[in-house]
Amino acid sequence: MIKQLHQKLSAFTAADEIKKAGMYPYFKAITSGQNTSITYQGKELLMFGSNSYLGLTTHPKIKEAAKAALEKYGSGCAGSRFLNGTIDLHVQLEEKLAAFVGKEAAIVFSTGFQVNLGVISCLTGRNDYILLDEYNHASIIDGARLSYSKTIKYAHNNMEDLRNKLSSLPENSIKFIVTDGIFSMEGDIVDLKSLIAVEKEFEAGSNVR
Repeated sequence: MIKQLHQKLSAFTAADEIKKAGMYPYFKAITSGQNTSITYQGKELLMFGSNSYLGLTTHPKIKEAAKAALEKYGSGCAGSRFLNGTIDLHVQLEEKLAAFVGKEAAIVFSTGFQVNLGVISCLTGRNDYILLDEYNHASIIDGARLSYSKTIKYAHNNMEDLRNKLSSLPENSIKFIVTDGIFSMEGDIVDLKSLIAVEKEFEAGSNVR
């Protein structure tokens, strides 16, 4: 078994071939802060791949607050949120977020990927159905896999195909529709009004990422 695994790994040469061609896009070391422009290999370049959409990673007030938190709490929580890693800052943030969106409570995850793994995976079970837009983000797909539910993909933003998929499922089964709000690779926006109409028609739950 180990020999077979070694042979399989040794046969994978795609990454080395892409590197030789000068087209390997990963692990590029940036030597500046993440802003609208960054420094890479001594050159100033425009940054179009950042998730800091509001520029908060370099905002002076955010940086000052981070410095104060570092002085008081150190460089980490030294445990998971579930056990001993929740500090009062977490609670304050979640209370303010809940009030901002008018909800009873909120919970903060470390990344968007973790949100979809943690939430989608625990809402449905083995005998339930999760319906996914075929262009959904990888985190949604992985969250659905962890749920052990039966996963069904429908054509991208195609509400008629979603309706057909739902109509083929047992009437009394739990059906959960999960979609991106804005599809990260295509830039498309979900047809939310139509999706909600289909959800109500079949009494299915839905979640927009």
